[in-house]
Amino acid sequence: MSTTAVIGDQYVNDTTSVITADGRTLELDQLADLYRSEASKPIPVAGRLSSLAGDGQQQQPTDNSSLNRQQQQQQLSLTIDWKVRDLDRMEPTRHATQHLLKLTADGQHCKRLTPAIGQPVDVTNEAATVLATSGDPSSRRRLRAVIRNGAKDPQSPTKPKQWLEIWDQSTRLKSLDLNEVDEHLSIVSGQEFTSFQWSPTGRRLLYTAQYKPPKAQSFYKKLAAKPKSDDSAAGSKVSTDTRGQEFVYRDDWGELYDGVSHTVVAILDTDADYKIRVIQMDGYSLGQPFWIGNTGDDRIGFVGWVEQPRRLGLTYCPNRLSGIFTVDLTATTTTDGTTIDAKPELICGLNKLCVKDPRIAPDGQSFVYLENDSGGPHHTATRLRRYDFLTESIETIIDDNGKREIVTDTDDDGNRRYSDQLAALFLNALPVKCFFESGKHLVVNCLTELNLVLCLVDIATKQWTPIQFPLPSAELIDLSHDISVVVGSAVNVRPNVFVGRLNVGVKNSVTVQWLELTDESDNRKSLATELTYNNYWLPSADDPSKLITAILVSPIAVATKPAPTILWPHGGPHSVIYNCFAIYPLLFARLGFKTLLVNYRGSLGVDRQYVDDLTGNVGDNDVKDCIKCLEYLSDEKQSLVDINGLVLFGGSHGGFLVTHLSGQYSNDWNFRSCVTRNPVIDISVMKDISDIPDWCYCESFGTDTAAAAAADGDHDFAKQPPTGDQLRVMFDRSPIRWVASVRAPTLLLLGRRDRRVPYTQGMRWYQLLRARGVTTRCHLYDDCHSLGKVDVDSDVFIHTAVWILKHLN
Repeated sequence: MSTTAVIGDQYVNDTTSVITADGRTLELDQLADLYRSEASKPIPVAGRLSSLAGDGQQQQPTDNSSLNRQQQQQQLSLTIDWKVRDLDRMEPTRHATQHLLKLTADGQHCKRLTPAIGQPVDVTNEAATVLATSGDPSSRRRLRAVIRNGAKDPQSPTKPKQWLEIWDQSTRLKSLDLNEVDEHLSIVSGQEFTSFQWSPTGRRLLYTAQYKPPKAQSFYKKLAAKPKSDDSAAGSKVSTDTRGQEFVYRDDWGELYDGVSHTVVAILDTDADYKIRVIQMDGYSLGQPFWIGNTGDDRIGFVGWVEQPRRLGLTYCPNRLSGIFTVDLTATTTTDGTTIDAKPELICGLNKLCVKDPRIAPDGQSFVYLENDSGGPHHTATRLRRYDFLTESIETIIDDNGKREIVTDTDDDGNRRYSDQLAALFLNALPVKCFFESGKHLVVNCLTELNLVLCLVDIATKQWTPIQFPLPSAELIDLSHDISVVVGSAVNVRPNVFVGRLNVGVKNSVTVQWLELTDESDNRKSLATELTYNNYWLPSADDPSKLITAILVSPIAVATKPAPTILWPHGGPHSVIYNCFAIYPLLFARLGFKTLLVNYRGSLGVDRQYVDDLTGNVGDNDVKDCIKCLEYLSDEKQSLVDINGLVLFGGSHGGFLVTHLSGQYSNDWNFRSCVTRNPVIDISVMKDISDIPDWCYCESFGTDTAAAAAADGDHDFAKQPPTGDQLRVMFDRSPIRWVASVRAPTLLLLGRRDRRVPYTQGMRWYQLLRARGVTTRCHLYDDCHSLGKVDVDSDVFIHTAVWILKHLN
């Protein structure tokens, strides 16, 4: 059904139709419609609960004021932001819907969640928005701040305009062009740095921005005046003569942070004509700022990441040396007759530690945060800690040394099954709003082997307990008035919003009645009629005490019989595939495929030892675990996978694994094709070009060698070149070692702007396979590591579908 014409070295696609794994014929337009049908469905990404009376504000008396207050206390406004892959605009768009939540008369349960009020509002250009939840009790003014992306700057076509807007309840009070302010460059987005908070008084706004250096100029331009001195936060004087500095190289924070080299904390004062004040520290990039106390606006805290001797990639890497600092905004010191800001004070972190996500308690007298040892695996179990301002002490609420015990029981048919349980805390970030109003409890998300669960944490007893939820995946997006707003989903259930009031009982038992958001459309209906799935726990080949977990996603029609299967190991490698909705397994099922999602040793959700089991063993343990899953599901007893219809699909470390499999096991398994996105091909080369060279050493040699060197903050691995023996180990652990054995037709999907696994890795694989006569093709996109842009992802799906179906048949 397809042919390929060759004109010189260019390929012209003549494919008109494909035959699916279950024997149907689909035109290319039908493939495009298949993707469009799912891409157009909105996904909830954020939610905000607010009181109809205005949180924290005193209301002026009116007729029937007592009755009005009672009614307002029983009703809350819920705003939900939804994201859509817009294939008309070829960009992600966002819209907001408004809903009304009614509570029971006693306020202990959610009674009714009404559909959207009015039409959705497009908020695509709103990068962030925050409402002042408190304010001056004598005033009814309630401010809202918005970071808005505007049109591109005509003087710099590649740089978009960015505005900071301040609104009251009736009008826009101020628009600040952030490209033109003198104090800093653009506001930094991304969860590693970002924070956007009003002070308790509702007068000052706190955020993170890029440092604005003096403008560099040529040696051949005369200075208009004698160079001035610029006082830094630490009191040192730095010359502003920047002649000859145009081409100085400056480190940045890698993937997703191109050009972000040095960040500062900024405070906007609405009562001082919107004046901006900046806090900066030499040698540290600052982020995640927060207000200290719950009544004033004169003291802040923030995280500082060490910049020397070099910046390593921060995205997906919560193991960078850092500390939490505080500063009194009213305090000053005098040096040589010059008054300068007080120096920030370190209160926790550093000393071989990584700290992040400080969340202030409701009383303002303490905060909780996450802590890990710096260096080592980029993700592992984390410690939940608490800092008390009154005693200046730190306590551990949840430690990271919990050990998983294998617990088994039997199902109704007498088959042994394993219990998914909590042993250690695994999470990507603390929710921005995680505290109960009392401050005695907080709610966190925790990754287990196969689920994402909500947990209640008792600060006093240091106990943590799972909270029941109707679906396997539950992600907290807001907690207000002790009411949680949660996005729930499963492999066969699209994401939707649930709300419920959390009532804590004896021994931290939690009772909650969940309400699900519904509407008259079919955008959020269950997919149970199309998909089903099974969870598996399998002993690994080398160590029966280490269990591999996997999810087999199947079309209903072939759920109990063998069918062509796509093997999809996750990236990381220290990540996890849990039971939540994803668009690709659904689309693969509609093409007649099963999808086998594998959590090999080293994945998250078990304990630290399980994570460490892979470091120093990549290309071995993880590869064997993928094969173990295939062997189990394709044997005569299970017979769920068609061994003559196997396809490999994976990205990043998942790409590392599928290219490994296509070489190491080409004589044992008949892989019909391989599709890989930004794969790691040669670790010995990647160490010099990636934004995370420490990953190459840690995964190749383990935590007792290179990782320990990285953890001391001195980056020993960067001080001297690797030895020949070290290079040999890196090479031997890489897919490139097995290139001579590869026979599977291979499609490579690469990002030109990938800082994590630069596209030259995949390009080398493409060139080697092509030279050896293996059917191969390469697509190079103007995108980063995730290949997440709408025009890119939509193109990736069509080419992936055509490739695997063409070579299956």
